[in-house]
Amino acid sequence: MLTALIITSIVAVAAVVLYLMQRSVLRRMRIDSAANTSNLRKKIDDLESKLQLAEKAAASASKDADAIRHTLTAREQEGNRLKTTVESLKIRRIDVIQSLLALQRTSYTDPGHIKVLFSDFFLLHKPFEMVGGDFYKLISIRDNILVACGNCGISGEIGLLKGLQNVLMLEDIVQRNGLENIQAGEVLDALRTKYAHIAERDGYRHETDEDVPVNFTVCIINQRERTLSYAGAYGSLCLVRKAYPGTSRREVDVHEFRGDRMNFAVSFGRRKNYTTGNITLEKDDKLYLKTDGYVNQRGGSQNARYGDQYLRQLLMKHANEPMLEQRKAFEEEFENWRGNNRGNDILVIGLALKIAGK
Repeated sequence: MLTALIITSIVAVAAVVLYLMQRSVLRRMRIDSAANTSNLRKKIDDLESKLQLAEKAAASASKDADAIRHTLTAREQEGNRLKTTVESLKIRRIDVIQSLLALQRTSYTDPGHIKVLFSDFFLLHKPFEMVGGDFYKLISIRDNILVACGNCGISGEIGLLKGLQNVLMLEDIVQRNGLENIQAGEVLDALRTKYAHIAERDGYRHETDEDVPVNFTVCIINQRERTLSYAGAYGSLCLVRKAYPGTSRREVDVHEFRGDRMNFAVSFGRRKNYTTGNITLEKDDKLYLKTDGYVNQRGGSQNARYGDQYLRQLLMKHANEPMLEQRKAFEEEFENWRGNNRGNDILVIGLALKIAGK
């Protein structure tokens, strides 16, 4: 009986202890679960916060993208407008150049007229751009022929306009004075006076070097009387003559005649007259006038100036060829020498004179 009671008590105590242990375990599980739930909630809240920030960043990026797209669209439209403007300006420039070229054709001497005046000739007139500042003019009055060429030192449309200005001034001088009683140096003196008047009109005491031709050569030829007078403002001409006249030998001599080292700008104050040189012409003489673009062209293996010495050799090599072949030789020589360098405006005039034999 007692034993049964003891056993019963032990069982009851064990049941109580087991119950208490179960309650403790369940309580701990609830506490852990609550903690886990709290941590999970915090993580969820953090993720939601980050998601909100990401959504705000995405919205801001979308706005920025829209702004960029709008800017790009505006710039593209502006670029298209500029492109249209540039194309329009190009077309207008071409129209202007075409008008200037038409004016040049009527102002410069027509090649057909040159052919009538001389036995043979060539004209190598090549501006680096579409138009340039090298100019020439031939004027004939009875037996006298004025031949002039020069370089304004400026390429493009402005250069052409300045070239036309010089041609018009030459025509005015010849119209006022004729060619019978005027020397080549006096023509340059008259041109300098015109430039001085322009400077005074515009309020300048002196023209600058950019306002006047860089070089200018004038000669007056009378083929019947076998005379030639020449003058230059940093200009020159070459005369090619048979080394053995009256024979069948083909050797030639090249004679260069230089003008004054004095352009129109620096001479305003001094008023020193330009020097006139005189040459007696002979049968089979050939005359060459040029601006400085040809000899000043840089190129070759040393990227040096072409120079007068090479030009002399070129003349001696090709002087006996027809003028058209000479032009081709001059042009090929220039392009070969220039290579990839920027080209100068060039002007070379070759004239085979009509000098009757003795």
